[in-house]
Parts: sequence; structure tokens; C-alpha cells
Amino acid sequence: MDEVIISGLTKKFDDLTAVDHIELSVPEGSIYGLLGPNGAGKSTTIRLLCTLLRPNEGTAKVGGFDVIESPVQVREITGVLPEEGNHTLYQTMSAYENLEYFGKLYGIPINELHGRIEELLTFMDLWERKDDPAGELSTGNRQRLALCRALLHRPKVLLLDEPTSALDPVAAKRVRELILSLAEKYKQTFFINSHNLSEVQRMCDRIAIIDEGQILISGDTEELRSRLQASENFRIRVVEDQETALSIIKSMNFVTSVDREADSILATIDDPINNNTILLQALLSKGVRIIEFAEEEASLEDLYLDVIKGGVK
Repeated sequence: MDEVIISGLTKKFDDLTAVDHIELSVPEGSIYGLLGPNGAGKSTTIRLLCTLLRPNEGTAKVGGFDVIESPVQVREITGVLPEEGNHTLYQTMSAYENLEYFGKLYGIPINELHGRIEELLTFMDLWERKDDPAGELSTGNRQRLALCRALLHRPKVLLLDEPTSALDPVAAKRVRELILSLAEKYKQTFFINSHNLSEVQRMCDRIAIIDEGQILISGDTEELRSRLQASENFRIRVVEDQETALSIIKSMNFVTSVDREADSILATIDDPINNNTILLQALLSKGVRIIEFAEEEASLEDLYLDVIKGGVK
């Protein structure tokens, strides 16, 4: 079952079309990543889904509720971490008081609320800072507190705009672990905007890439990466005589591209099952000593750059 369904969704600001007739389906329990450069329409999409903005055209349903017809119900079942969410806290209230206040707004029973607050603050390493005013916390700690607030009422769908921005590596790792565990334990659905490609690659089972308000490509992360012809890209490292190896590799008509990267040669080889042996024999026959001949695994960064440049459709 799809938890988020977007059809023809469009948002215009005067002459600017920020989101342009996008189509997306986010399966229940999935972690879905929306990638794109600055100004691509990512944050606008989040704001449309959480009912902060009203679309000009198209529809979007979250948990079965239409964002236009049932905005209150959408807000009840979603948790939102907006861009720069650490600035949306009450600065003079303590970390604990912020969560307590929002928990009461969500109608969480008091006998459950305090346990949830302690659990989240402890997990985020904020329990010792629970009595500190939010305005006195560091930027990273405020971001963690804002994420606690988004998770407090255990929403079905979480809309997270750059959830690990301003976090140090340890805190960012904790957030990733939390997202993965929640998706598995509670079958919560996550829709995440992020510039951190390696982070998305670790967490997201499905992605979409957006640019200039339009979805360029979407689908299963591993399937999309496989479309880069990753099996034809190889890293070759040799001892000392790299120039000889480079000359031999370039002379092969089945090698379609060659690049040098530090101590390695990167080659794209047509029909590698048959041609890798030929290349190896040619190198060895000239006395080239090979220390690595390995397939290069395509990364999400490769996919992103190829899509933005128009190489993958």
C-alpha cells in the first residue's frame, strides 16, 4: 500500500513554477529520498505535503487523506522536520517543556507522554540537557530536539527536510539509526530531502531526483544504480609502469573511455566478460605488474550526476 500518493502536483510563485506536475508514490514503511540541487523544488514539495502550502494544480494524499480536503487529518498523522527546524522551537522553554507542550497539543496521554519524552531525549543524548532553554542549546542539539518533536506522537508518515543538517558525524549516525529502526519496528514511512548522497544511499530503499521542479527519475535505489552500466567500469592499478599500462588500455577498441585517478586507471570496457581476459593478457605480455583489476560499483553520486547531466533517463 502506498502511504503518500502525488499526482500532477504543481506549485507556482508568480512566474516561477517551483513544483511542476510531479508524480510520486511512496510505499508504506519505506524510506524515500528526494534528491536535487538547491532550488530544485524539494522543500516546496515537503511544504505541500504537510499542508503549509496549497497546490495550484494536482493532488496529494498522505495516509489516505487529501492535503486540500483533509488538512487537519494530514497534520495528525504526519511528523514534520522543516528546513532549519531548530529555529521552530520555543527558545525560552526548556527542551523538556518544548516536547511536553507539543505532546499535549497532539493529545498524547500524560501517562505515555513523559516516557516518550525521556526515551527520545535519551536516545538523542539530550537527557542531561532537558532543563536547558532551547535557545541556549547548540545548533546541532536544537536540530536533534526538533527531530524529537517530529517523532513524539509516533506519526505514520515523517516528512524530514535535511534531517542531519548541522549535526556532527556521531549525532548524524544516531539519526540514521533511529530512522532505520523506526521504519522497521513501527512501519513508519519516511520522506526525506537530503543533499547528503552517501547518507541517502545508506538509508533509502527508493529515491527520486528532482530538478527545476520536475522529477527526472524515480524508483528502487539499487535498480536505478544498475542502469549506470556499473559492470563495465573497472579500476586498474599497476606497479610503477603506469604509462605503459595506459597506452595498452587505450589501444584496445573495446575500451570506450579511460581516466587516470591518483594511482589508478579507470576504464570502461564493452562486453567485459569476454574482453577483460584479452586486456589482462595484453598487459601481462608487456610485463605490466597488476595489483588490482576490480569492478567499480556505481554510487548514488554517480547516478545523481548522470541524471542531472541528462545521461540517465
